Amino acid sequence: MKKESQTYPFSVLSKQDQEELTPAFSYEKVKKDTVLFEQEITRVEKLYILSKGHAQYYYELNNTKVLTGEVNIGDNFGGLSILLNDAVSIRSLKILEDCIFITLKADIFLSLCKANPKFQDYFTNEFGKCMLNKSFAGIISRRIKDKEFNLPFFNRPIRTIFQPNIITCPMETSIENAAIKMNRNNASAILIKKDRRTIQGIVTDADLRKKVIATHMDLSQPVSTIMSSPLISISADSQVFEVFLSMIENDKRHLAVYGQSGDITGIVSEKDLISAQTKSTYLLIKTVKSAKTIQEIENIHSKLEKMLLDPIKNGASPEYITRLITTFSDAIIDKIIRFSLDKMGPAPCKFVFLTMGSEGREEQTLISDQDNAIVYEDGQHPEKAKKYFDKLSQLICDQLDMTGYRFCDGNNMAKNPKWCQPLSKWKKYFNTWIRTSNPENLLHSSIFFDFRGTWGDMALADDLKEYLLSAIGSWAGFLRNLTENAVYFKPPIGRFGKLIVKTQGEHKGSLDIKLGMLPLTDFIRVHALKNGISQTNTLTRLFRLYTRHAITSKEYTDIIRAYNYMMQLRFMRQITTIMDEEKSPDNYINPHNLSALDQTMLKEIFKMIEKLQRNLDVEFTGVV
Repeated sequence: MKKESQTYPFSVLSKQDQEELTPAFSYEKVKKDTVLFEQEITRVEKLYILSKGHAQYYYELNNTKVLTGEVNIGDNFGGLSILLNDAVSIRSLKILEDCIFITLKADIFLSLCKANPKFQDYFTNEFGKCMLNKSFAGIISRRIKDKEFNLPFFNRPIRTIFQPNIITCPMETSIENAAIKMNRNNASAILIKKDRRTIQGIVTDADLRKKVIATHMDLSQPVSTIMSSPLISISADSQVFEVFLSMIENDKRHLAVYGQSGDITGIVSEKDLISAQTKSTYLLIKTVKSAKTIQEIENIHSKLEKMLLDPIKNGASPEYITRLITTFSDAIIDKIIRFSLDKMGPAPCKFVFLTMGSEGREEQTLISDQDNAIVYEDGQHPEKAKKYFDKLSQLICDQLDMTGYRFCDGNNMAKNPKWCQPLSKWKKYFNTWIRTSNPENLLHSSIFFDFRGTWGDMALADDLKEYLLSAIGSWAGFLRNLTENAVYFKPPIGRFGKLIVKTQGEHKGSLDIKLGMLPLTDFIRVHALKNGISQTNTLTRLFRLYTRHAITSKEYTDIIRAYNYMMQLRFMRQITTIMDEEKSPDNYINPHNLSALDQTMLKEIFKMIEKLQRNLDVEFTGVV
């Protein structure tokens, strides 16, 4: 696969990077007539480069395929989606004949883009070409206004992204002095002034490379000789979408930004747009990572809540929000475990810290409680290890509580000595829960089997996961018992299609949307365990099931839309409790506060879940 690392755009990489990249490529065969990616639904986890065969991409609008194009040998697919669309496929890809793709994992691709601007330029320029197509631009524009398509990145006003400060110099300033000023201010562009108020043009770092360095130009020449003029500018109230269009139409990577008075207040760059989505999260996580004491991150979870208010209100994808929350939570756990180890001293053996339940599935909302455990190596000094890890887990959980992650009401935490055990003990737990059916064991399995290794020796977590899937595979009765338990919890809808709400108490007239989602999560969990799928995230499990044809295309699409819709309702409710009611977030939805359309949508979703439960019951228990 060496030649792949040397083809464009990989050829712009250094020879060393190309050599290091070669082992990262993998082959993937895809059969004819497979729809490998489905627009707005399928996650793009790799960059695909066609090595053999033929494929077609398209966007489907009102049952009509538009924006069609061919993928030929050497072409790639997925880069734009990874870079600009939260790794959700922008367009569909259908295999027209048996294909062989060479693939590169998304995280490696993103690292290459970050480290190599020329490599990233290839993909952002490709996006620009797409945006020049009026149909494509129209679709993107409509998606901004339509929350269902979840492109919060394009939805933001540019004033929330650019830095409101500028550096300038007179037209007669030498190129050398202008470059020095740019370097001193860590700026990628400088505005060139004709007089005290009039800005005549702009010089960017690209101008310095192409017009000066590449041509060996005399640095004493006035900077006006290399400036771009007239200056292209845009209002600070413009949307990101409009900025992209303006950049492409004018073939510019920097635009001046003007305020309500008409004065230039800053510069926005292509790089600013690419990094905009992760910046606020990055800054908060940076605060966590740079903390020296637990006091510096005390109750920091409340800052996360405030940071997510605008994205949630603006219709950001629930998957995007939960991914941000997971990234933040993992950073907190990493910092606290390091604090705890500094205080306790080195661990006597290898261990792994597990998160479970919604956090283990990477589906946490703004309700932050702990579900965790510790697994450590079996060794020659079990009593010594047990004493150490019991104390360590107490310290970790207490500090998590200080940062805003409250204790679990069910005591499913590592600080409970029962859930801080060697690997052999955890295997015994799992074996017992699988082979002995009772309500307590089924409850434990629904919580603990959705575990994820978050910190430490991941080989221990992998070992436990392999044991779990193997044990389930050898005891068919477990899935039957798990199904019986899953179908016991019904969605809150009556026989005549009326939503069932609480009739008394604090939440009278409301329904718990989290409990309404539970049967959907259970349905996907049972099928995932049956098919030996090791991932815990609900939508990832669903995708794996779809690719293995364990569920139909219609079920796949319906479940994704239902899941995202209910998660959006949960987030909006939690924002309401925090902002309007000044209470801790909850999951209680009052149907009377929903529009007639939303009420109908919710009823149809619950009816669909009832049907899925009936299908599950028939398949795993034989009950008709």
